[in-house]
Amino acid sequence: MTLNPPTAHTLTLATIHRAGPFTTLVTIQGWYHEQILAPVQTETLLEVTGRSRADLPGERVWVMARLDATVPAGLALRGWSLDEPTTPRHTQAEPPGSSADTWAGTLANTVPATRWAA
Repeated sequence: MTLNPPTAHTLTLATIHRAGPFTTLVTIQGWYHEQILAPVQTETLLEVTGRSRADLPGERVWVMARLDATVPAGLALRGWSLDEPTTPRHTQAEPPGSSADTWAGTLANTVPATRWAA
């Protein structure tokens, strides 16, 4: 039984702040009031925007994210797009226990559960 199942992905904007050769740091609109940076592979954003790495800072792109995440890995960023997609703004949450992304714990102590955990 999962105590805190992940919620659905939500369509939101990401603002690129720093683009390194391998990792780019972005803020996600609606996640911690855009005060925490989340890492993204630079290659992903280069493909989406079609710009050079030097031109990435300041660029805004659309992304699907789990905005209730407590850590950047929990955002489960996917579906990057330069223009606002015409797809629904939310997707269905996966049923609890359907993948290795299930979570166990309380809000104060959330730990990712894996199939290799003892």
